[in-house]
Amino acid sequence: MENPLSKDQSPIGTSVGERIEDKRSRSVRYREEHERLKPFEQIARIVVIRRAQLRLSQQDLAERMGTTASVVSRIESGQHRTSTETLRRLGEALEGQAVVGFDFGGKDGLAREVVPL
Repeated sequence: MENPLSKDQSPIGTSVGERIEDKRSRSVRYREEHERLKPFEQIARIVVIRRAQLRLSQQDLAERMGTTASVVSRIESGQHRTSTETLRRLGEALEGQAVVGFDFGGKDGLAREVVPL
């Protein structure tokens, strides 16, 4: 009889974080994709938190940006690239400003350059 808790099945009680770490440890392709999406997931978290602070629905935010709620939903999923123009409009709609920067490895922080969008 096959083990009901084989490696391909997630037992009840396993956290999402544990499942992700398990997949990362077993799959190079999964690790690479996870790393590629990491910045988009970080942006998504910022957007969700700020939108909640402003008590805006996805539709409200979309209207402020001049776009659709589906665009906001895609941004908040953390699974899609976002253009610099969309980031600029998003920053303004969230009552802030999007910036783009470079980190050249300076430990003192002086090797960072940031440009407002």
